[in-house]
Amino acid sequence: MNSKKFAALGLALLLGLTSCGAPANNDSQAGGDASASDTSGAGQTGEALESADKEITLPTDREVQTLDYVVTALATDHEINANLVDGLMETDHYGKLQNALAESVEPNEDFSVWTFKIRPGVKWVTNQGEEFAEVKAEDFVTGVRHGAEFASATGDLLTGLIDGYSDYLKSDFSDAAWEKVGVKALDDYTVQFTMQKGEDGKSMSIPYFHSLTTYTVLYPINKEYLESKGNGCKLGAPNKKDCKFGSKELDSILYNGPFILSENVEKSKAVLVKNEDYWDAEHVYLDKVTRIFDAGQDPYSTINGFEKGVYYSAALNPSWENFADYAKKYEGKTSYSLPNSSVFGIVFNFNRKSFEHTNYATDKAMAEATHNAILNENFRKALRAAYDVKSYLGVGMPEDLAIGSMRNINNVAEAAETSDGKNYYDLVNEAYNKDTGENRNLNDGQAPFYSKEEAMKYIEAAKAEGVQFPIHLDVMVNSSADTLTKRAQSMKDSVEKNTEGNIIIELILRDLETIKAVCYNNTDPEKMDYDISTYTGWSPDYHDPKAFVDIYNAKNGYYLKSMGLGEVGEDGKIVDEDIKKQVGLLDYDKLYREADAITDNLDERYKAFAKADAKLIESCFYIPTSMQTRSMRVTKEVPFSRLMGAYGVSEYKYKGLRTQADLVTTEQYNAAIAEFEKNK
Repeated sequence: MNSKKFAALGLALLLGLTSCGAPANNDSQAGGDASASDTSGAGQTGEALESADKEITLPTDREVQTLDYVVTALATDHEINANLVDGLMETDHYGKLQNALAESVEPNEDFSVWTFKIRPGVKWVTNQGEEFAEVKAEDFVTGVRHGAEFASATGDLLTGLIDGYSDYLKSDFSDAAWEKVGVKALDDYTVQFTMQKGEDGKSMSIPYFHSLTTYTVLYPINKEYLESKGNGCKLGAPNKKDCKFGSKELDSILYNGPFILSENVEKSKAVLVKNEDYWDAEHVYLDKVTRIFDAGQDPYSTINGFEKGVYYSAALNPSWENFADYAKKYEGKTSYSLPNSSVFGIVFNFNRKSFEHTNYATDKAMAEATHNAILNENFRKALRAAYDVKSYLGVGMPEDLAIGSMRNINNVAEAAETSDGKNYYDLVNEAYNKDTGENRNLNDGQAPFYSKEEAMKYIEAAKAEGVQFPIHLDVMVNSSADTLTKRAQSMKDSVEKNTEGNIIIELILRDLETIKAVCYNNTDPEKMDYDISTYTGWSPDYHDPKAFVDIYNAKNGYYLKSMGLGEVGEDGKIVDEDIKKQVGLLDYDKLYREADAITDNLDERYKAFAKADAKLIESCFYIPTSMQTRSMRVTKEVPFSRLMGAYGVSEYKYKGLRTQADLVTTEQYNAAIAEFEKNK
């Protein structure tokens, strides 16, 4: 997440926060996200590792917006911040949970109280690398409190989870109010979290809580340094206008992570240098990481930079006219990035209020027709059936990789596994087909809904329910990114062809900054200036199906705003309740809350969440389409040398990443995959 919010803005071809997202699988930069990591340097010889570069440079259009890591939910921030500060736990190069700043973790018998022992001797350092203080348990308490007081965009992860947290958000932020929150430093090196108490006075059982500590909302902050950054930073008296903690200034935070941000120039570059005092410095193999800003106007900029020795990795893009020449040139030296835990798709604006960016909605009758159509389930299903996702993804990656990247469920198979060995996708498939009486395969790599015949049937059904065609849909497109504009055209072509012109996709071409302002950084539902958006994606913050299901809950789901909808008013009533009821969000919310209430039987919990995920697909108020964009690439990155992030922000870390002198061969990469699959 939260959570990780992604955006497909250009080079970072993420189809759409995210809370809950990664060093992008780029259209032109491959391997920057490379799924992950064997810190032992899988398949490498000592000679190759000795000759590896200690400095790497990569292109990206993603820049940090804030260094206040406990407050932000943006992937653009996590990509930097995850390298600057560590939390209690992280995932390793197999995606397994492991200790970071926690030396040990001990839940009580029913997982309602979690106790973490902190590593002694971990240092906070300044941006100059000077030691400031030792990391203590109280720093984790400060981090949670500061996030609450500054309305963390990911605070909803802790609402109803940590005892007293929800009440604190409504309090006067006094010390007395904070004392009631279930986050305590028992001594210098012991921090304890108590889960929310129910009406019976018993704390909830949260067996996945330790996985949530991989996410930045639970990261530490040194109180003395925080409060030195302005009177508004003081705990108990928050004032964002008088607090410079976490601004873009290099000295606005302290560092305890693998890198220090030594340079950050907007629209130019960000430079990270190794933190020599890092507690796990022996597993940081790079001395310097330089991120060069590239908006993606030139589709060849990264491959050209790679061939000049500037970048350590690059993608080969099938949309290039001379792609075949590059494929031949690098034959035997390419690899595919692996499947990932992110989900991207189409978000509908169910209550559009802003029409500054439009091709058609100056006609009020047409705008009203579109609004009514979007509220109609058969119309939404017609759009889903008409959309050729494979062709869309095929702009930028080979056909087999495009197929493998297709995703139909707003969750991931690894979200859960029942005691009889069923993964989460098995459960969602069973729930969906049982509820609908259909027989569709919703697994990755399938196109269970793509059908012109079905699209036209849904259109006829929508007409019978009063939808007046043709319907126009504004979708904003990053005009500075070649691949994204071509993909948008692919979407337009398939939808209009397969609906025989009944649904017209209006491409609103805008520059990168406008896209960010409207679709990505915007938090005002009334300023979501589009009918549909592909700039939304999510990856899980912790190891439980709730990590995805929660983002569309009807009360405070993270993506309600992107849907043009409000949350809960001061009177406690659900905002836009009529719309939420009409499109199926209230039914979904009911299933979500029933599932989340089950804490004593994980099999039943997972099955209940699967019913909610099936309901999302059945109601089609969001259309999952793909995982994070993958790529065919050439790279010098040692396969699986960096951390694997199934959840949290570990995947953004350059910790563990190694390069080698020569390009990774296809044979080498395939051998590394086999080894990874055997041990993960």
